[in-house]
Amino acid sequence: MGGGSARSSGGEALWPTFFYPPGLLKGTHGRLMRASAGGALRRVLASGFRPDCVLTYWTYPDGDAALRTARRLGVPVALIVGGSDVLLLAGQSPRVRRLYVDVLRSVDEVQTVSEDLRARVIALGVDPGRVHLAHQGVDSSLFCPGDAGEARARLGLPAGRATLLWVGRMVPVKALDVLLASMARLDRAGAGAPHLVLVGDGPLRRSLEAQAAGLGLADRVTFAGSRPQPELPDWYRACDLVVLPSHSEGIPNVLREAHACGRPFVATRVGGVAELADPATSRLVEPGDPGALAEAIRATLDDPPDPSAFAPGSRSGSWESSARRLVERLEAVVEVHRLGGPNRA
Repeated sequence: MGGGSARSSGGEALWPTFFYPPGLLKGTHGRLMRASAGGALRRVLASGFRPDCVLTYWTYPDGDAALRTARRLGVPVALIVGGSDVLLLAGQSPRVRRLYVDVLRSVDEVQTVSEDLRARVIALGVDPGRVHLAHQGVDSSLFCPGDAGEARARLGLPAGRATLLWVGRMVPVKALDVLLASMARLDRAGAGAPHLVLVGDGPLRRSLEAQAAGLGLADRVTFAGSRPQPELPDWYRACDLVVLPSHSEGIPNVLREAHACGRPFVATRVGGVAELADPATSRLVEPGDPGALAEAIRATLDDPPDPSAFAPGSRSGSWESSARRLVERLEAVVEVHRLGGPNRA
């Protein structure tokens, strides 16, 4: 992890370099992260700053480092669980699993971005009273409805052709092979087959390009590569439908952003996706089924939802509202700690 720093009107952000052996000695990674950040922390404390609480994202090693630091400073610690750190625990060794579970049971509060994740954390033996739902929002000043024709013109996409959009990292869990298989089914159905735009990159890109060519989809699939975030709203506005065929998800920002831009989605019924799905604007299918995915895509394109169904903030919320809820929760954590409440397992 590279180091660096940045300043804004809200203060200074530091990114200390994290030194660790990748894939080896995982039990030491929490201590190594804390040691790697030690110099930056000492400089901040020397400036006179004293935290009321430590907030961390990602259970291990980040949560372990934050927990050790908070205990040394005598302040509480809150942990945000966003997805794969908990969702992928079942595939870990018992020793690695214990590293994560110990952190989850020891922090003062766990905040999960979905009800599904909250249930999974509680199932790991964490006190339900210390696990709170914390839906995250999107930047509503950036992700908002706009003219589809103008967006397509800016992006160089053809007008008058149904367009599907996928956004993310090209890794196995995203099931892009299933999406391409469903595209082949739509293509075989004849006239009106949509065009698919893939925004993102990753280790599977070359194999996916080969799969698309082998399925005869070279002219129906555009690999747009990674795009800067300020450009993403135009990609959402330019499409007719967002697709997310993943095998596993937490609460995907892609679907929040799509809805904020007034676009329907077809996604798999995994993780917390159902918590974002509105029957008036979205369809869910089981993962790994290209036939069901193709049918849901065709049904949505044939009968698109009314634009009025996309009430602002109804499924996503804004950064501002999310920040207010986070501050309220942290204030509660600090107050319970001040009163000496039984916060830790």
